[in-house]
Formats: sequence, structure tokens, C-alpha cells
Amino acid sequence: MTTTAETRRTVERVFADVAESGFAGTFVDALADDLVFTATGTSPIAGRYESKTEYQAKVLARLHERLATPIRARIEQTIVEGEWATVRFRSHDVRGTNGTDFSMQYCWVIRVVAGRITEITGFYDTKKMNDLFAG
Repeated sequence: MTTTAETRRTVERVFADVAESGFAGTFVDALADDLVFTATGTSPIAGRYESKTEYQAKVLARLHERLATPIRARIEQTIVEGEWATVRFRSHDVRGTNGTDFSMQYCWVIRVVAGRITEITGFYDTKKMNDLFAG
């Protein structure tokens, strides 16, 4: 079983890199191959994705195609217990290729097992997500 300290270290390491480089590199490397990612809401990326490959193709790639600037997010709050972490984070100065402001606050519930992210449920601003995919 993953300890609270191990989960906190993994989340902090991953988000330190996300703050500098965006959701690539360390973030993608930390995802388990059998990742389960659930995007809440009613946006074009909402749904359940049941592998790292599916998540990369149907969420990350689609977002990156529509972003003029990378999402560099900074943690605002983390609550960790055992394998689970709730991470509230915010992005600033993010623009879509269609000119939309894609800066927002997020909340993810993350499960970490043996240093790998195995599950994420992400809560988003549905209007901003829909605006990014409009036009």
C-alpha cells in the first residue's frame, strides 16, 4: 500500500514539473499504463478513459491541438491520505488557438500506487472547456 508521504511526494514532484513545463514529460511519465481518467462535465473531452494511451489520444492531444500556450498549473491546495490526493490547482495566461481564455481552477482526485498515477477524476470549468472547442 502506498503511504501518505509517498503519495504527497509523487504529486508534488509531478506538479512541480507541470508548473514549469506543462502536462507533458514528468506528468505523462508518472501515468500508469492502465490509468483510469474521468473528465467530469459535458465538454467535448468529458468521459471515462481506461488507459494512458487512450487518455493521451482523446484528451491530451486534443487539448494541445487547441492551445496556443501550454497549461502551466500551480498547486493551491493538496489533501493527501494514503493512496489518494485531492489537488486544487490553477492555470494562468492560457490561451486557445481560437483566442479564448483557458485559464482556470481545477480540482483533481488522484490515486497513486507505487509511485504511478493510476486514477484521476478531474473537475473543470465546463464553459471554458466548451469555449476552447468552439469554432
